[in-house]
Amino acid sequence: MVIAGIDVGGVKKGFHVSVLDSDIGFVDLHNFHSTEGISDYLRGFDSLKLIAIDCPPRAQINGPRTRLAERQINQAGFKVQWTRRLPLEPDEWMLNGEKLWKSLEKFSPQVQLIETFPTIVSRELGDCELVLPLKLLRGGQVERAGYKDFIDSCLCAWAGMRYQNGEARGFGQDGDEVDELGIIWC
Repeated sequence: MVIAGIDVGGVKKGFHVSVLDSDIGFVDLHNFHSTEGISDYLRGFDSLKLIAIDCPPRAQINGPRTRLAERQINQAGFKVQWTRRLPLEPDEWMLNGEKLWKSLEKFSPQVQLIETFPTIVSRELGDCELVLPLKLLRGGQVERAGYKDFIDSCLCAWAGMRYQNGEARGFGQDGDEVDELGIIWC
């Protein structure tokens, strides 16, 4: 089973993608500056089952309050970059992320998309048996300035693997109330 993790940045930083094969570990890291190349790249992985994204599926919310998932994460003691309500302008990186979600929703019905929050996932690293081969951080596409973003994409992929294994923690549900953009998995 293959899982992709994607850390979303603004237009200049772009998207940092990691690919995790559950049988052998991390197999690739790649940086894209547009959504078009990501789908083509991921089509090269036949057993891709899930894409875990560090960004909400929409750059703005409609509701009268903040997102339930973000409130719960904030209450758990983590700093949140809040998804803005209409009519407030969204952050550039969230607009970039919304374009990514829209692009990937057309990708394949067999590939599930989930939202993740790498900051929380990083708190669980003591339980992680995965290894990131340093050779994946070699020159070319991967530059030292982007290491943190690649680490976050790996954390997203690991959250996706935890989700697939039924081990992920979800934020965004309180009784019958569910976050308007869905659950954030960690």
